[in-house]
Amino acid sequence: MHFPARRFLHFGLLASLMGGLAACDKNDYATWSCIPGADGAKVTMVLSRSLMTFDPPQGLAINPSSKNESDLRFCGSLGHDSYFDLRCPINTQAAVVRFTPGSGALRLGTQTMQCTVL
Repeated sequence: MHFPARRFLHFGLLASLMGGLAACDKNDYATWSCIPGADGAKVTMVLSRSLMTFDPPQGLAINPSSKNESDLRFCGSLGHDSYFDLRCPINTQAAVVRFTPGSGALRLGTQTMQCTVL
């Protein structure tokens, strides 16, 4: 009598595990439109998994011809702010980019932009 219930339980656990593994490979991304100041040209910023990419590249001493070198890595979050850099510094707050998704505020070096999700 317990045998069918046990088989059903094992099937349910297996299905849950497979669903969880499939979700791990999901490519989450968001595209943002950013404006640097009142008269600046729009910049597109894409957050894909743990990478941030700008189009056009924003003069971060990176080589735009190499996609891997133009992607900024996620360095961590403190409060509402997320930090990105080519190579994450020991002090997360020293990263070249500080982004606050809730307000859309983006600090890129000394430049400040206002971003809206597309």
